Amino acid sequence: MDRSFLSRPEVVAASRKFVSVRLLTYEDEAEGKLLKSLAPTRSGELENTVFTVLSPDGKRRLARGSRSARQTFGDAARMAEALERIAREHGARAPAADRAPELPAVPGVRLAVNVAACDGLPLAVLFTPAGEPGRALERRLAELAWGGEFLGRFIYARASGAKDLAPIEGARAEAGLLVVQPDAFGLKGKVLRQAGASASLEELARCLREGAALYRGEEKSFAGHVRGGREKGAFWETAIPVTDPMERRARQRSRPE
Repeated sequence: MDRSFLSRPEVVAASRKFVSVRLLTYEDEAEGKLLKSLAPTRSGELENTVFTVLSPDGKRRLARGSRSARQTFGDAARMAEALERIAREHGARAPAADRAPELPAVPGVRLAVNVAACDGLPLAVLFTPAGEPGRALERRLAELAWGGEFLGRFIYARASGAKDLAPIEGARAEAGLLVVQPDAFGLKGKVLRQAGASASLEELARCLREGAALYRGEEKSFAGHVRGGREKGAFWETAIPVTDPMERRARQRSRPE
Protein backbone atom coordinates (compact mmCIF):
# COMPACT_ATOMS: atom_id res chain seq x y z
CA MET A 1 0.00 0.00 0.00
CA ASP A 2 1.22 3.50 -0.85
CA ARG A 3 1.25 5.11 2.59
CA SER A 4 1.66 8.57 1.06
CA PHE A 5 -1.71 8.13 -0.66
CA LEU A 6 -4.18 5.69 0.89
CA SER A 7 -3.10 6.52 4.45
CA ARG A 8 -3.79 10.23 4.06
CA PRO A 9 -6.24 11.34 6.81
CA GLU A 10 -8.80 12.73 4.36
CA VAL A 11 -8.87 9.44 2.40
CA VAL A 12 -9.18 7.35 5.57
CA ALA A 13 -12.02 9.57 6.86
CA ALA A 14 -13.92 9.40 3.56
CA SER A 15 -13.45 5.62 3.27
CA ARG A 16 -15.24 5.07 6.61
CA LYS A 17 -18.49 5.76 4.72
CA PHE A 18 -17.88 2.74 2.46
CA VAL A 19 -17.63 -1.01 2.73
CA SER A 20 -14.01 -1.58 1.76
CA VAL A 21 -13.41 -5.00 0.22
CA ARG A 22 -9.94 -6.35 -0.31
CA LEU A 23 -10.01 -9.09 -2.92
CA LEU A 24 -6.94 -11.32 -3.01
CA THR A 25 -5.86 -11.80 -6.61
CA TYR A 26 -5.36 -15.39 -7.82
CA GLU A 27 -6.74 -16.90 -4.60
CA ASP A 28 -10.35 -17.56 -5.62
CA GLU A 29 -11.82 -18.41 -9.03
CA ALA A 30 -15.06 -16.45 -8.56
CA GLU A 31 -13.18 -13.40 -7.32
CA GLY A 32 -10.82 -13.68 -10.27
CA LYS A 33 -13.72 -13.51 -12.75
CA LEU A 34 -15.16 -10.47 -10.97
CA LEU A 35 -11.83 -8.65 -10.91
CA LYS A 36 -11.24 -9.35 -14.60
CA SER A 37 -14.60 -7.75 -15.42
CA LEU A 38 -13.88 -4.58 -13.47
CA ALA A 39 -10.73 -3.26 -15.15
CA PRO A 40 -9.73 -3.99 -18.76
CA THR A 41 -6.00 -4.62 -19.10
CA ARG A 42 -3.54 -4.51 -22.00
CA SER A 43 -3.11 -8.28 -21.84
CA GLY A 44 -6.86 -8.88 -21.76
CA GLU A 45 -6.32 -11.10 -18.71
CA LEU A 46 -6.63 -10.56 -14.98
CA GLU A 47 -3.56 -8.69 -13.78
CA ASN A 48 -2.42 -8.56 -10.20
CA THR A 49 -4.08 -5.37 -8.93
CA VAL A 50 -7.58 -3.96 -9.55
CA PHE A 51 -9.37 -0.94 -8.10
CA THR A 52 -12.83 0.59 -8.52
CA VAL A 53 -15.84 1.84 -6.56
CA LEU A 54 -19.14 -0.04 -6.95
CA SER A 55 -22.76 0.90 -6.31
CA PRO A 56 -24.40 -0.47 -3.14
CA ASP A 57 -25.85 -3.40 -5.11
CA GLY A 58 -22.39 -4.25 -6.48
CA LYS A 59 -23.59 -4.06 -10.10
CA ARG A 60 -22.44 -0.64 -11.34
CA ARG A 61 -19.03 1.01 -11.37
CA LEU A 62 -19.11 4.46 -9.79
CA ALA A 63 -15.46 5.14 -10.58
CA ARG A 64 -13.21 4.10 -13.43
CA GLY A 65 -11.76 0.63 -13.00
CA SER A 66 -7.96 0.60 -13.06
CA ARG A 67 -4.86 -1.03 -11.58
CA SER A 68 -4.82 1.29 -8.54
CA ALA A 69 -6.60 4.07 -6.67
CA ARG A 70 -3.89 6.44 -7.87
CA GLN A 71 -4.62 5.60 -11.52
CA THR A 72 -8.34 6.18 -10.95
CA PHE A 73 -8.20 9.42 -8.96
CA GLY A 74 -4.74 10.87 -9.54
CA ASP A 75 -4.05 12.03 -6.00
CA ALA A 76 -5.31 11.66 -2.45
CA ALA A 77 -7.24 14.96 -2.38
CA ARG A 78 -9.25 14.06 -5.50
CA MET A 79 -9.92 10.57 -4.15
CA ALA A 80 -11.26 11.94 -0.85
CA GLU A 81 -13.43 14.49 -2.68
CA ALA A 82 -14.85 11.81 -5.01
CA LEU A 83 -15.59 9.42 -2.14
CA GLU A 84 -17.40 12.15 -0.19
CA ARG A 85 -19.49 12.99 -3.27
CA ILE A 86 -20.37 9.35 -3.95
CA ALA A 87 -21.33 8.82 -0.30
CA ARG A 88 -23.67 11.85 -0.42
CA GLU A 89 -25.28 10.65 -3.66
CA HIS A 90 -25.95 7.17 -2.32
CA GLY A 91 -27.09 8.05 1.19
CA ALA A 92 -25.12 5.83 3.57
CA ARG A 93 -27.33 4.10 6.13
CA ALA A 94 -26.54 3.65 9.79
CA PRO A 95 -25.88 0.01 10.76
CA ALA A 96 -28.75 -1.89 12.34
CA ALA A 97 -28.63 -1.55 16.12
CA ASP A 98 -29.26 -5.26 16.64
CA ARG A 99 -26.56 -6.44 14.22
CA ALA A 100 -23.20 -7.34 15.73
CA PRO A 101 -20.07 -6.50 13.73
CA GLU A 102 -18.54 -9.32 11.71
CA LEU A 103 -14.96 -10.42 12.24
CA PRO A 104 -12.99 -9.11 9.19
CA ALA A 105 -11.39 -12.49 8.53
CA VAL A 106 -9.20 -13.60 5.62
CA PRO A 107 -10.46 -16.98 4.30
CA GLY A 108 -8.03 -19.53 5.71
CA VAL A 109 -5.00 -19.44 7.99
CA ARG A 110 -2.45 -20.21 5.25
CA LEU A 111 -3.55 -17.20 3.21
CA ALA A 112 -3.91 -15.01 6.30
CA VAL A 113 -0.30 -15.70 7.33
CA ASN A 114 0.79 -14.52 3.89
CA VAL A 115 -1.39 -11.39 3.98
CA ALA A 116 -0.11 -10.51 7.45
CA ALA A 117 3.49 -10.84 6.27
CA CYS A 118 2.76 -8.66 3.22
CA ASP A 119 1.08 -5.98 5.33
CA GLY A 120 3.64 -6.06 8.13
CA LEU A 121 1.01 -6.82 10.79
CA PRO A 122 0.52 -9.52 13.42
CA LEU A 123 -2.12 -12.18 12.77
CA ALA A 124 -5.00 -13.01 15.14
CA VAL A 125 -6.43 -16.51 14.64
CA LEU A 126 -9.76 -17.51 16.16
CA PHE A 127 -9.57 -21.28 16.66
CA THR A 128 -12.85 -23.11 17.26
CA PRO A 129 -12.66 -26.89 16.80
CA ALA A 130 -15.48 -28.40 14.74
CA GLY A 131 -18.52 -29.08 16.86
CA GLU A 132 -17.64 -26.59 19.58
CA PRO A 133 -19.64 -23.34 19.88
CA GLY A 134 -17.56 -20.25 19.29
CA ARG A 135 -19.97 -17.47 18.40
CA ALA A 136 -19.70 -15.71 21.76
CA LEU A 137 -15.90 -15.66 21.54
CA GLU A 138 -16.06 -14.42 17.94
CA ARG A 139 -18.48 -11.62 18.89
CA ARG A 140 -16.09 -10.45 21.60
CA LEU A 141 -13.13 -10.54 19.23
CA ALA A 142 -15.08 -8.73 16.49
CA GLU A 143 -15.99 -5.99 18.96
CA LEU A 144 -12.30 -5.46 19.68
CA ALA A 145 -11.31 -5.69 15.99
CA TRP A 146 -13.58 -2.75 15.13
CA GLY A 147 -12.77 -0.76 18.29
CA GLY A 148 -10.46 2.23 18.36
CA GLU A 149 -7.49 0.54 20.05
CA PHE A 150 -7.14 -2.37 17.63
CA LEU A 151 -8.72 -1.08 14.41
CA GLY A 152 -6.37 -1.80 11.52
CA ARG A 153 -3.65 -3.32 13.72
CA PHE A 154 -4.20 -7.04 12.97
CA ILE A 155 -5.06 -9.43 10.17
CA TYR A 156 -7.71 -11.95 11.28
CA ALA A 157 -8.50 -15.57 10.37
CA ARG A 158 -10.70 -18.43 11.58
CA ALA A 159 -9.59 -22.04 12.06
CA SER A 160 -11.57 -25.15 12.94
CA GLY A 161 -9.09 -28.02 12.81
CA ALA A 162 -5.55 -28.85 13.87
CA LYS A 163 -4.58 -29.05 10.17
CA ASP A 164 -5.43 -25.35 9.80
CA LEU A 165 -2.79 -24.55 12.42
CA ALA A 166 -0.02 -26.50 10.65
CA PRO A 167 1.81 -23.35 9.43
CA ILE A 168 1.99 -21.95 12.98
CA GLU A 169 4.79 -23.01 15.31
CA GLY A 170 3.76 -23.42 18.95
CA ALA A 171 0.01 -23.47 18.26
CA ARG A 172 -2.02 -25.60 20.67
CA ALA A 173 -5.15 -27.12 19.14
CA GLU A 174 -7.31 -25.65 21.89
CA ALA A 175 -10.25 -23.34 21.31
CA GLY A 176 -9.37 -19.70 21.74
CA LEU A 177 -7.36 -16.86 20.26
CA LEU A 178 -3.80 -17.04 18.94
CA VAL A 179 -1.69 -13.98 18.14
CA VAL A 180 0.89 -14.94 15.52
CA GLN A 181 4.14 -13.51 14.15
CA PRO A 182 4.32 -14.33 10.41
CA ASP A 183 7.72 -15.05 8.93
CA ALA A 184 9.25 -12.71 6.34
CA PHE A 185 7.87 -14.67 3.37
CA GLY A 186 4.39 -15.38 4.72
CA LEU A 187 4.71 -19.16 4.62
CA LYS A 188 4.64 -19.89 8.35
CA GLY A 189 4.37 -18.19 11.71
CA LYS A 190 4.86 -18.64 15.44
CA VAL A 191 2.56 -18.03 18.39
CA LEU A 192 3.23 -14.91 20.42
CA ARG A 193 0.26 -15.11 22.79
CA GLN A 194 -2.75 -17.39 23.23
CA ALA A 195 -6.03 -16.97 25.14
CA GLY A 196 -8.61 -19.64 25.95
CA ALA A 197 -12.17 -20.03 24.68
CA SER A 198 -13.66 -18.60 27.88
CA ALA A 199 -11.53 -15.44 27.76
CA SER A 200 -13.45 -12.30 28.64
CA LEU A 201 -13.38 -9.16 26.53
CA GLU A 202 -10.67 -7.76 28.81
CA GLU A 203 -8.60 -10.95 28.58
CA LEU A 204 -8.84 -10.98 24.79
CA ALA A 205 -7.79 -7.33 24.70
CA ARG A 206 -4.80 -8.11 26.89
CA CYS A 207 -3.84 -11.03 24.62
CA LEU A 208 -3.98 -8.76 21.55
CA ARG A 209 -2.11 -5.98 23.33
CA GLU A 210 0.68 -8.25 24.56
CA GLY A 211 0.94 -9.99 21.19
CA ALA A 212 1.22 -6.65 19.41
CA ALA A 213 3.98 -5.60 21.81
CA LEU A 214 5.95 -8.80 21.04
CA TYR A 215 5.43 -8.56 17.29
CA ARG A 216 8.51 -7.51 15.34
CA GLY A 217 7.95 -5.92 11.95
CA GLU A 218 10.58 -6.09 9.26
CA GLU A 219 11.65 -3.37 6.85
CA LYS A 220 11.65 -4.78 3.34
CA SER A 221 12.91 -3.59 -0.01
CA PHE A 222 11.53 -5.22 -3.14
CA ALA A 223 14.91 -6.24 -4.52
CA GLY A 224 16.18 -7.55 -1.19
CA HIS A 225 12.98 -9.45 -0.50
CA VAL A 226 13.02 -11.14 -3.91
CA ARG A 227 16.70 -12.00 -3.57
CA GLY A 228 16.18 -13.43 -0.07
CA GLY A 229 13.22 -15.48 -1.23
CA ARG A 230 15.22 -17.01 -4.05
CA GLU A 231 18.11 -17.83 -1.72
CA LYS A 232 15.78 -19.58 0.72
CA GLY A 233 13.63 -21.25 -1.92
CA ALA A 234 10.50 -19.48 -0.68
CA PHE A 235 7.63 -19.62 -3.18
CA TRP A 236 3.89 -18.93 -2.91
CA GLU A 237 1.58 -21.26 -4.83
CA THR A 238 -1.60 -19.43 -5.87
CA ALA A 239 -5.03 -21.07 -5.85
CA ILE A 240 -5.67 -20.24 -9.52
CA PRO A 241 -3.15 -19.65 -12.33
CA VAL A 242 -1.40 -16.28 -12.52
CA THR A 243 -2.36 -14.52 -15.79
CA ASP A 244 -0.51 -11.21 -15.40
CA PRO A 245 2.23 -11.56 -18.06
CA MET A 246 4.95 -9.72 -16.09
CA GLU A 247 4.04 -11.46 -12.85
CA ARG A 248 4.00 -14.86 -14.55
CA ARG A 249 7.49 -14.34 -16.00
CA ALA A 250 8.82 -13.15 -12.64
CA ARG A 251 7.34 -16.23 -10.92
CA GLN A 252 8.92 -18.53 -13.48
CA ARG A 253 12.34 -17.01 -12.71
CA SER A 254 11.78 -17.39 -8.95
CA ARG A 255 10.26 -20.86 -8.87
CA PRO A 256 12.59 -23.33 -7.07
CA GLU A 257 14.05 -26.09 -9.22
